[in-house]
Amino acid sequence: MGAILVNPGGPGGDGLTFGFRFSEFLALGNPADATGKLFKEMSNRYDMIGFSPRGLGASSALTCSSNERLEIENSLVFDRSPENIKKVQHNTRLKAQACAKNPLTKHIHTDATARDMDLVRGLLGDAKLNFIGMSYGTWLGAWYASLFPERVGRMLLDSNMDVSGSYDDATLLSEMGRQRVIDAVILPYSARHGQRFNLDSNPAQIKSQILALPLSLKTLLATEVIDFNNSNNIDQNPLAITAALGLNALRKQLPQADESGIHAAIDTYTFTASPDNTVAANQAHFFAKELFAVQFRNRVLVEPRSAVRSAVVCNDLGTIGDEQRWVDIGNDYSTRYPLAGGTATANPCLYWSAPVVTRPPLAAATKAGPLLMLQSRYDAATPVEGAQKTLDALPNASMIVIEDEYTHGLFPYNDSCVDAKVADYFLNGTMPPRTSSCAGRPLPADALTQSTSQVKAASVTSPYIDPTKAAEIMRRIHKTIEEATRNRF
Repeated sequence: MGAILVNPGGPGGDGLTFGFRFSEFLALGNPADATGKLFKEMSNRYDMIGFSPRGLGASSALTCSSNERLEIENSLVFDRSPENIKKVQHNTRLKAQACAKNPLTKHIHTDATARDMDLVRGLLGDAKLNFIGMSYGTWLGAWYASLFPERVGRMLLDSNMDVSGSYDDATLLSEMGRQRVIDAVILPYSARHGQRFNLDSNPAQIKSQILALPLSLKTLLATEVIDFNNSNNIDQNPLAITAALGLNALRKQLPQADESGIHAAIDTYTFTASPDNTVAANQAHFFAKELFAVQFRNRVLVEPRSAVRSAVVCNDLGTIGDEQRWVDIGNDYSTRYPLAGGTATANPCLYWSAPVVTRPPLAAATKAGPLLMLQSRYDAATPVEGAQKTLDALPNASMIVIEDEYTHGLFPYNDSCVDAKVADYFLNGTMPPRTSSCAGRPLPADALTQSTSQVKAASVTSPYIDPTKAAEIMRRIHKTIEEATRNRF
């Protein structure tokens, strides 16, 4: 027996219940299926341990606040005016200064969390730490391996940051990653099934229609609603586009309508065919409610998840450059990536004191036991280019890439090519080749077009004794990862 610590990422993700979810899931392994049998063996061998990192959940919460008022700002993706940039810089500065005043802040960083993990390992009586880290959890795992290489047991790094670089590098790479998911996956998928979603069959035309939306509406769509993290949810993206385009058409038809009038119009508007029409209409109602909401200049209040993210990022490494450098970078990236670029201008580390820790040399992690990396080809938050740099820096690692996939946080993936390899690694230490790949699952609407023989071929014994419960637990696992990834300062 032993334990596996799990971390959902962030930084700013509370993983206290994360281990319980994994325990539930693995216990559903079906011994009659090859992969299910491995899951059941993992359940019998390992205790899955979640924890609240410093500043979150059951730990002492880090909250940053002051009585100063924030300016009403627009998204830096779509409004690069000097006036809006100054407002965003003002707000970012006030939040950072509020965090700097909290005495907890200087104690919240990756070095502390890694040492906390080693304390947990010791208290559990384990000679080595076994670990599953998602997203930022890969940074945390690599940091631990650099501090305590001799204490690393099995370590899965899932959806990998470039641990050889800086947070600046990772932030900028993710802007490219989000735009690539839109251009390479979401828009083509929407166009392939344009008849179903009432969208154009040309991806470029859909993109032009989004960019032509009013500022507030395209901001809601591109920065609040589009799901970059889980391909199982891809259908919500074209339906959200349909909702935004339909609502915009209604507002043009009814320029004098108040909020109640717009909501009434939505109820009678045909966005697309049923049952998707109901989903699109509900999304349009959300957009309308947000568009009519009165904005106030609120006082500074940064909740723990966002506060911890900034504390970790800035305390670990800080940033390079000054405000103008990050304005210039944002201007460049907003041109390169018109639906996702430019947000890096709001860099809290510009208003931070110097980093409080020294990162241990990554070379030390090469002395740890074999590490397993898992990566999707089109991951938006932690693109594959950064994962490849991590692999290049860690000769003791192997990486499995899931092709044609963009889900962020992959295990469990519900596919034997991936799941059996991960389980075999934890049970037996079996390492796949240095680089290998698995085919990604077909996207939902694409799967419906598969031939009957393809569907039958996939209909084998389930890896789970209760497939419905397993699917719900996987949904909750991915929801936790998504919440950790979406933290904003």
